[in-house]
Amino acid sequence: MIATDKTVSNEVTTTFNSDEIPCVQYGFPEDKGPFREPKLRTIFDPIPEGAITVSPIYLLTQKQYDRQERFETGYEVSEYRIIATELQDECESKGRVRYPVHVESDVLREEGGETLIEWFREFVEEWLNVPFKSCDLYFSGSRSIHVHVPRFVSGEDARKRLKQTAESFCEETGAELDCGLYSSKRLFRLPGVKHEKTGLPKVEIGDTWDDVEVFKKVQQGAEIPESYEVVLRDLFILDKTVRLTTEPEGTYNPFTKANIFESERSRLRFNTTEAETRLPLIEQQEHPDDPADVPLWAQYNYKEFSPYALAAGNGRSVAALEVKGGAFARRDVREGATLIPAYFFGAQGCAGREFIKETEHAPLQLSDRDYEKWDYAEGDYVVIIGGQSRSSRIFGVKPYQAATVGKILMREGGGRAEALEYLSNEEFDIGAAGSAVSKPSVKTKRRADNSTSQPKPSQKSEAAKLQQRAEQYGIKSLGHIERLRVANRLLKQDWEVAWEWFKQQFGSEFKPDVTWTHFKSICENTKYGNDYSHVKVPKRPY
Repeated sequence: MIATDKTVSNEVTTTFNSDEIPCVQYGFPEDKGPFREPKLRTIFDPIPEGAITVSPIYLLTQKQYDRQERFETGYEVSEYRIIATELQDECESKGRVRYPVHVESDVLREEGGETLIEWFREFVEEWLNVPFKSCDLYFSGSRSIHVHVPRFVSGEDARKRLKQTAESFCEETGAELDCGLYSSKRLFRLPGVKHEKTGLPKVEIGDTWDDVEVFKKVQQGAEIPESYEVVLRDLFILDKTVRLTTEPEGTYNPFTKANIFESERSRLRFNTTEAETRLPLIEQQEHPDDPADVPLWAQYNYKEFSPYALAAGNGRSVAALEVKGGAFARRDVREGATLIPAYFFGAQGCAGREFIKETEHAPLQLSDRDYEKWDYAEGDYVVIIGGQSRSSRIFGVKPYQAATVGKILMREGGGRAEALEYLSNEEFDIGAAGSAVSKPSVKTKRRADNSTSQPKPSQKSEAAKLQQRAEQYGIKSLGHIERLRVANRLLKQDWEVAWEWFKQQFGSEFKPDVTWTHFKSICENTKYGNDYSHVKVPKRPY
């Protein structure tokens, strides 16, 4: 519904579905608060005192918003360290993230302002097809210039394409843009905030200003906007008569969606070929030329993995994967057999290493029996054990468990037997054949009638119990020695498995250098008879 707000002359507002509530996460310097706030706030809420950075915009559903509100601090979650990360991951998997387009370079002191402006102008106008004069420029308060482009990109595919575009621009021109800016969950400095190292504020500047003019503006100082809605309205809307809210100023309703997100004028459009315009990517027969398009295309077009092929006289197949979408079919695959787009951490068919999938995107084939009990959605992690009966055991697993199974299947000396042993130790009933036995997946609670039996009882090791405690109550519930015991357990599987688990548990507080030092010490310590000869220690991170 479109209506005219009579309190502001000629101002157009729009009413939106409350199932898309625009929210952001704020960041703080170390001495002012958490690096990342544990809960999301709507863009209409006041910017919290001390905040210096802000995230992309996450469009929460009403249920997600209400779920977060039930938490007092945001730390009362088990699978994640904070509720904000859980909600961000959910929005990313569903394409419910809007990324304001920024451009930045950190080599102001080395290259000078004129060079940076030349880079920015060429990138924005020739690569992004946006008039540079429509952008706002800021001195960061330290060694950067920030460009706020009045455009958004929508969803993870577009974000990745923007990142690749920036990287290609730098490779071709020799420019030094901060391409890490286009990573998911990246925080960006708010206008007006003082840089924690220099004490100078982030201020708006002109594209022809010299150092004297910039210094004068810095001396004048700058105010921090009242809310992020104000930032969006002032910086990212081309038509200044369009507000982001349906309510009169001062009475913003958090349960409205900013209409800028739906405006064709505000979305960044990439150049497309005539063929891309005619035919959706996943339906194209030719392999994409753009590397950024390959993962999505491969999920629907690469050779499928069959859990049942060559089963006669052979063992069972094992595959660990992440679900990337809903079921589909292709005429050229077993007369329209059910396929699931997926990313395989690792997979071995019934004939063992004669047919494998290793860290690649491809479809998973399902029999009619397996499809009847398939109850997994995009973003779920799954292990499937198949065979001649064509009625597989299918488990919803945690991300690190899927990664571990994949590593075991693919590493030298590993295989299906070792992967099944790992799953058994993790309390999954791997059985010998038959119907599915499912544990709850990370993101989707399975229906109770979807399982035919319960995970088999087993005696957990002390390290396994400590790992479970950390996953339920947070890594800080473990002492230093207890964390080392968990690291010892996970490193027996693989360095990357242990690394990813600790990275997930610590979140923004993860310290790569400290973790690397402890891991290396464990791998080199043979005092207690542990064998880590299969673990390859990577270079120290910097």
